Amino acid sequence: MEGQTDLILVTGFLGAGKTTLIARLLAMYRGERIHLIVNEFGRAAVDGALLAGLGASVDEIVNGSIFCACRLDEFESALDRAQAEGPDRIIVEASGLSDPTAIRYLLERDGRYPRIRYKGCVAAADAGRLMKVIDTARMCAKQLSVADLIALTKTDVAPPEAADSARALLARRYPLTPVVEVVKGDVPRAMIDALSAVRPAVEADDRRDLTLQKALVEISPDMTAAQLSAFLRLFAEDTCRIKGLVKLRDGSFLADCVGGYVSLAPYDGPGVDNRVAALAVAGMPLRRSLRAAVSWYEGLAALVRDD
Repeated sequence: MEGQTDLILVTGFLGAGKTTLIARLLAMYRGERIHLIVNEFGRAAVDGALLAGLGASVDEIVNGSIFCACRLDEFESALDRAQAEGPDRIIVEASGLSDPTAIRYLLERDGRYPRIRYKGCVAAADAGRLMKVIDTARMCAKQLSVADLIALTKTDVAPPEAADSARALLARRYPLTPVVEVVKGDVPRAMIDALSAVRPAVEADDRRDLTLQKALVEISPDMTAAQLSAFLRLFAEDTCRIKGLVKLRDGSFLADCVGGYVSLAPYDGPGVDNRVAALAVAGMPLRRSLRAAVSWYEGLAALVRDD
């Protein structure tokens, strides 16, 4: 159909490198009109702020998965806006905790989006952590199963034995899906252009993952970067991901933690709200360790939400 817009879905479990991959895609298609739909599970919208300056029209959907009934209407509204704009491409970043198996069903079920063509799904997989999460986090396996291209990320920093195990697992479980190893999201354009979604539509699964733990912590601007790093280290091991934009006594920072790895990077963009979101799966003692950490930093950190 004339005037069709290709939609690319980017998915992957928490901390696998989706935002870096999308930044690379936006750079790859610089000069084209891109509509970006960013989905974050927590209330703190961080990725949209990080990507807003890269030249795309951005829709943000927070506090739930776009494929769940609780946020489906917002996703459909974002697709309506994108279709009306008629961009060259639509890129959707799904939450790291979302189940994307229903994407084609949602796009094709009632003919609502005749000008949007589903190009395919790129799933990011962290070479260093894949073996730890694929059998304990059910969404990780679902995200990879729907992929038309798997981007094996962080192979440059992963322990060699972990990267080798990840390569072997992907080859064994997903033998028909191309796998490309990428550093800093650098997927070859030829592989993106060659995407072809040929899998049949799958009925939507609106079940929520009731084992998911979420917490939101407000950080005082009186805290220093050193204090925030120490605070995050008190509970980071008991999370899958911590992320937030904060203004502290010694500057503004992006807090971006994966497992026990705590990172604070200087940040001068929009969206700073002095809140960090923490996500964990069943079996992780997030609530206990987080409350203990807050008690150590009373007056500098406050628990806003814990569910």
